[in-house]
Formats: sequence, C-alpha cells, structure tokens
Amino acid sequence: MNILLIVGRYLPHRGGLESVVYHLAQEFCYQGHSVMIITNRYPRSLPASEEIDGVQVRRLHFLLPDRKYLQNGRLDLWLAGLWYRFYTVKVLRSMINTFQPDMINNHYLNEVTGFTGCSLNGLTTVIPWIISLHGGDVDGEPSLGRTNKERFGKLSQQANGLTACSFFLAAQAEVLEPALHGKIEVIHNGVDAQLFAEANPYPADHPYILAVGQLSSHKGFDLLIKAFAEVAGGYPQVQLWIAGDGQENSALELLINQNELSQRVRLLGRVNEATVAALMAGCLFIAMPSRREPFGLVALEGMAAGKPVMAAPVGGLPEFLNVPPNCLIPLTIAEWVMALNKWLALAASGRLKASENKKEAFERDWSNVANQYLRVYQKALNNG
Repeated sequence: MNILLIVGRYLPHRGGLESVVYHLAQEFCYQGHSVMIITNRYPRSLPASEEIDGVQVRRLHFLLPDRKYLQNGRLDLWLAGLWYRFYTVKVLRSMINTFQPDMINNHYLNEVTGFTGCSLNGLTTVIPWIISLHGGDVDGEPSLGRTNKERFGKLSQQANGLTACSFFLAAQAEVLEPALHGKIEVIHNGVDAQLFAEANPYPADHPYILAVGQLSSHKGFDLLIKAFAEVAGGYPQVQLWIAGDGQENSALELLINQNELSQRVRLLGRVNEATVAALMAGCLFIAMPSRREPFGLVALEGMAAGKPVMAAPVGGLPEFLNVPPNCLIPLTIAEWVMALNKWLALAASGRLKASENKKEAFERDWSNVANQYLRVYQKALNNG
C-alpha cells in the first residue's frame, strides 16, 4: 500500500505522538509499504521537504485565522491564517494526487485533521481515511470551545474509521460524541522492545529512581518530588532523576530547592529514546505519578527494560501494567511515601523483581502494533 500519515508534530520534535508515528512508519516500510509523512512546518526554519530514516517528510503551514490573533494584536498572523486556510488545502490536495495513497491516517484530531478533510472533499477518487486518537485531542482540545468540539464531532464522523490508544480514551471519545459508539478500534501503543531490553546501563555515581516525561502539571512530578523528600533521609545514597523538559521546569527547580534536594534530585532535560533506554537499564525502578495518561508509553518502555514500574491508576495504565510485579498507587503524597519506602527497602535488600515485564512488553513490540493498524486499514479498504 501507499500509506499517508498526517500529524501535527513530527521529528525533530520529540514526544509520545512523534514516537508513535515514527515507529509505525518504520514498520510499514520494513513490510514493503510506501510511506509519506505530512506535518506542520513549525518552526519555519525546518525544511519543507526532507527524508528521515528512509521516509519522505513534507511540511506545510497548517494555520487558521484564529480570533485570538486579533485579540493579541497579531493582524499579520490572522491574515496569514486566512491565506493558508485555502493555500494549504490546495497544496495538500496536490500532494495526495501525486502520492496516490491507498490509505490516509491522521494521528491526533485537531486543525490539521480539518485541513485533511477539506482536501479529501475535492478529490475525484475516494480514499479511505482513518483518524487515530491519542489523548489531548479527546480530553483537551474539544473542551477549549464550541468550535473545537464541533470539529471533533464532524471530523470523527466523516472518517471511515477511528482508532484510540486505550479503551479509556475510546470511552471518553464516545461520551464526547455518542455517534462513535462501536466505531472506534483500540490499538495500544507499542515499544521498541529489543532496544530497551538490550540497553547498557547509564553511567551513574548513585543508585537512582527514574521518571520520564514532559515537565507539565499532568505528569505529577511535583507530587513525586514531595514524596521523595519524605523518604530521602532514610536512603542517603539514592537519587531521583527526571528526564524531560517543559513549561514546569522552573517550578520544579524551585520545589527541589525548597525541599533542600538540589544534591538529590536531577532534572536531566530532553533526552532521546536510546538515552531513555540506558537510563531505564541503570535505574532501581520507574516512577509515574501521572494525573492524566491516555496510554502510558513510559510504563511500557520500563517493562521492556525489565524494571518494575510504580504508577498512578489513571487512564490506560491499568489496561496493560501487570500488578504485580508493578504497582498502582493512588495520587496522594502519603500513599507515594509508603510505596517509595517499601520499594527502596526491597531494592536495598536485592528483592525488588520485575521478572514478567519483558515478556509482556515483547508481545507489544511495534511490529505487532503496526500489523493491528494494517488490519484496520484493510477493513476500511474492504468496506470502501
């Protein structure tokens, strides 16, 4: 098949969504399919076209004349949005005609998905269209205003099929738009199991607990730091390492200093997937105090690394995180203090185990996930 993947953000940006699309593209190519990725050209310094690991990536300006530009005195952006509202649809339609995809799969339902819908309306041939839901496109953007909610309802019903990365997210989507009942197929995200299982431990001068993710409030790293402050005195050699960047960086640094943990808690900044694998290989265990988690990719990566995962019982995490050897801890500081104390004591005595994690993770390798997407694509083709 010729498979066109459309996503609002892609490499060199890094995040869970970018990782999903990257690995799917690689697996599709490995199986002999032709893949093109179309994404947003932001920042403008990124090239309009390039090849990344054998996959052609094209970047367009997906910009709309949003009212907020006028409210902020940015008439230039509003006028640019007015222009790109029509120009980008024309270019996207031309790209689709040239590539001639057998399948179009939008990942994340937002304004970029709207451009896709407009472009498909102008084609003479019918191309099956799948929209894949990933989190904020269901529990975030539709709540920002009536326009966003209407866009979700219209485009989700227009598509030939939908996928969601967890049963939890699929249920949320059906509450948001009841007409989707029975239309959404759940495909859990995958993991490069071999990379995480075979990584060499990251060089470390102290034993450490590891947390990974965007530094934003919904990741709950503030709760983790406060809980660690309560147990740190009992385990003076143990540190807490947090890998990732984001808008909460300064707030977390302040919290670390307020709790006098500057020598015990490290904010590592943004790291790539290979470094995450090495960090997981060297840690005592993974901590995920997320307040919201549509799926929980970090937990799956930790399982592939053979490490036990301590997580909050939110979103899609309970759907795949085996308990035991992992554990699900309610989101209170007291509960996390007790859990950290228990696992640190087990680690100190060499009795902290995660023997079943790797086997479960290998069953969720990206090759298996890609095959699930291909079955959804084939179903849409057959129905068309």
